Amino acid sequence: MSSFDDLAKKYEKKQRVHDVIFEMIQKELGDPSSIIVEKDEGGGRFSFTIDLPSFSPTEAWGDPSTQNRDHINKVFSVVRGGRDISARIADINKFLDPKAARRFRSPGRIINMMMVVEALQACLNDFNESAAGFVFEGFMSALTSGRQQAERVAGTLPIEDFVAFSELGGESVPVSLKLLTAGGVTKGSYTNLVDYLLVRGEPAIKYLLAFKNVGQKQVEELFLFEFVISRENFIQFFEGVGGGRELLAGVKRSSLTTAAANFAADPSDENRQALAALISRTRGYSRGLIDAPEISPEEEEEKLLKRQASREREVEKVRKDVEQLGKLDESFHQKEKRILSEGYGGATQWKASWPQLKSLGSTIGLQSYGSIDLSQDRINELAEIYSEKLKGGVTDLLKETKNLTDNIGSYFREENRGKATAAADTAKRSSDAISDILEKDPRYSDNA
Repeated sequence: MSSFDDLAKKYEKKQRVHDVIFEMIQKELGDPSSIIVEKDEGGGRFSFTIDLPSFSPTEAWGDPSTQNRDHINKVFSVVRGGRDISARIADINKFLDPKAARRFRSPGRIINMMMVVEALQACLNDFNESAAGFVFEGFMSALTSGRQQAERVAGTLPIEDFVAFSELGGESVPVSLKLLTAGGVTKGSYTNLVDYLLVRGEPAIKYLLAFKNVGQKQVEELFLFEFVISRENFIQFFEGVGGGRELLAGVKRSSLTTAAANFAADPSDENRQALAALISRTRGYSRGLIDAPEISPEEEEEKLLKRQASREREVEKVRKDVEQLGKLDESFHQKEKRILSEGYGGATQWKASWPQLKSLGSTIGLQSYGSIDLSQDRINELAEIYSEKLKGGVTDLLKETKNLTDNIGSYFREENRGKATAAADTAKRSSDAISDILEKDPRYSDNA
């Protein structure tokens, strides 16, 4: 076992101390690397009864290039399901099923799955409504080995919030994510959607709906559904949702339907331009990037200048909010993205109620992922089951590792050297305790 001085030197070199410890217990626990934070004392989470390393979700989770994402990938790697979002959700549900829980054997997988569930709970409960949606995008990016999409694509504001499986190589899946309270209305920009299909030339976009059942203190259940809007069905979709017929107004409906069908059957440039010319004249299309053939270069330049000026005005409004209110509930980036995606005040938005989506069912491929039970009773029942499986050396290792990490941190942060020395002594005792556990428990023996 490394001495405290050696561990301290590693810490000084910015090597995470718990990584050093977990190297020694990797055989049993895998590698539950994470940022260890204070244990939640509010109940309703596994860390309320178990000294569990837990995550503090941030937008960095959506960026595969960050160091934070590199660490959490090791934890999320225990979630099974391949290149299927619904299968990965189902694997989380399996972990939350008391009957299935009794069959789990790997302490490493149990601990990591607990951390994944707690991270999900943090996304849903520890942020305000606007920020929660943004952080949830980061969570889903990590869950699906994907990336969060925040920048413009081909000059358009992206309608996808994250791209699933982008880090696995091969085909990736763009997803528009909607986190709503149960019964909430799904909204989107008409212009951005048709630009996605006609300017970017993408065949389809998957929508993932997450409806929250909110109890007195926390989200008790999460209902998940998906549907797809594509070249083949987008006209039918707009005709079936709130405000859709008004958005399509301005051109002859039969001509629009025929052009859309032709483009779906053969997405050639000729068919795309024919459909784009009609779409650009619809009432809902505003500030988009479709180059209508009848618009002259001078008119196009004027249109571009107006679009830029309008965007600058909207962005300036956000800046003034930041200056006047100081710390906002949502970041500048979040608010800018929301304003732009809403079509500058919502004038070009489609709005789909749940009954409308159900009516469109087969047209848009509506399907359920089931529900995730995060209720207090369910978590309490599972905590009891998993605590029994983790009792003894594993539980003690988690406790002492947390103590070790916390006290080495205190040793370097504490200005009072008397308190720093006390923290070092406590860390050394935790170090010795970990060594003793590893030596006495046959599960951690090289010969086991």
